[in-house]
Amino acid sequence: MKTSNQILNVAAHLKYVEYLQYVFDNCDDSMTLGEIRNDFKKKFETLPQPLLNQYFGFYRLIPLLFIKEEYKKSRKKLEGEVELIKHIRDSVAHNSISADEDGFNFHHGKRTISLTYTEFERFIHSVENNFMKDEFK
Repeated sequence: MKTSNQILNVAAHLKYVEYLQYVFDNCDDSMTLGEIRNDFKKKFETLPQPLLNQYFGFYRLIPLLFIKEEYKKSRKKLEGEVELIKHIRDSVAHNSISADEDGFNFHHGKRTISLTYTEFERFIHSVENNFMKDEFK
C-alpha cells in the first residue's frame, strides 16, 4: 500500500470518528445508525470507512508514544518492551510505519518489527498495564 493512500485512509477514518463523536455529543437520542450513516454520506459525499479495520489500531499508538516519553524522563533501561516502544515511536516519527492485511510493520534504521493485529493489541495491553502498575505503586 502506498504511504499517501494510507495517509488519506487514516484521515478519512479520523473524520468519520470525529463525526461520530459530534453526533454522540449533539444529536437527538432517537437518531438511528442508518440515519447517522446517511447524514455522513450527504455531508461528506462519501461512504464512511469501516470502523473496525487496521486503521483503528493507530489510535492505540497515542498512549504508547506518551508512555515512551515518560520512560525516557525516568531513564528506564532500553530493553524488552521499552526498547520496542522506542522502535515503534521512532518509526512513527519518521513516517516509516505500514499496515497490511497481516498487521503493522515498524521500520527504523535497518530493523523492521512486524506485529500482527492480535500481537499488537496484546503488546499495547501489556505496556499499559505495566506502566500503570509502575506509576501507581
